[in-house]
Amino acid sequence: MAYHLFGTSGYEATTMQMVAETAGVAVQTVYFVFGTKARLLAEVESRMILGDPSLALSGQRPWMAQMHQETDPQRVVALFVEATADVLSRISPFVAAVGPALPSDPESVAARDRGRDEFFGVVIDRLAALRSLRDGLTPSRGVDIIRAVNTVEAYADLTARRGWTVVEWKQWLTDLLCMQLLADR
Repeated sequence: MAYHLFGTSGYEATTMQMVAETAGVAVQTVYFVFGTKARLLAEVESRMILGDPSLALSGQRPWMAQMHQETDPQRVVALFVEATADVLSRISPFVAAVGPALPSDPESVAARDRGRDEFFGVVIDRLAALRSLRDGLTPSRGVDIIRAVNTVEAYADLTARRGWTVVEWKQWLTDLLCMQLLADR
């Protein structure tokens, strides 16, 4: 509900009263649960990134289970890119709608960065376990490489503004990450 309001009305125009009315609860309930509009926005952002919260809490993402069973490093990267596309397709319109209103305080930015690094670390850890990382590439540098190219801004620029299909974006990112991360075989 709040996602829809923020997405259609924007952050500034969306009031806690509007959120309460849409949810069918008293405005005091919204304040009690979230405290501030900024905190509500942060929670909406988190839900957009994580998708189904029951899966997020249990750690049972289907792509993650597949990736942990996969032994082909290129397929590991492809599974990661597929999961990334799922996240970015959900979050990209939201970020475009609320843009600068996203919390930018150091704590929020650090939490967002930690979440991204953990997400990116999953594929790096799997590739390291398969002994498939390019010679001399540390896991930390591998995460840095993914951070540099796998952003909501790059996704939105290529798919929404430059006319790439999501399939083209996934192929490009898979090829790029395989080239940058994987040892020659």
